[in-house]
Amino acid sequence: MLKWIFPNVQTPSMDFSKTVAIIALWLFIILVSCTHDQSYIKSFSNDITTQGFLNDNCYQCIITAKPDPGIEGLVASRESAHINVMKSLEKQWYDALINAIAQLQGKSVTDSSFQQCLLQQLKQYSDNKVIVVTYFNEDFSETAVVRIYEKRLQQKLATLRCK
Repeated sequence: MLKWIFPNVQTPSMDFSKTVAIIALWLFIILVSCTHDQSYIKSFSNDITTQGFLNDNCYQCIITAKPDPGIEGLVASRESAHINVMKSLEKQWYDALINAIAQLQGKSVTDSSFQQCLLQQLKQYSDNKVIVVTYFNEDFSETAVVRIYEKRLQQKLATLRCK
């Protein structure tokens, strides 16, 4: 009856249905975008041997560490190797990224002040790294496969500049 008297005024039930429709649309968009990201990541999930860029958005680093000398026994050797991988993870990860930047930019990265400048800029990507898999080798060493996911990562690293 209100529609006949006031045709331009919306009833609360009309606002509610629009709100529900908008919320449902946003949830659908979020669901589709998350599904896309998962399928995108799974598209190269089996590659654990490549050191370098898997595509423009993903860099993969392979880090290996041996157990401490003098450690005997399978369990002790593996524990020692795992501790060493975790200790050296950050340093080896940054070293691999700095070498990748040097290759992208066609420069030699021997200057320590240049390396420190790059390290400061690379810290923002540290949150985007993921340990994909770790495995033990026949010599009791452990290998960790670490990936960094970032949109246009290769382009971003190629354009990093230090004074």
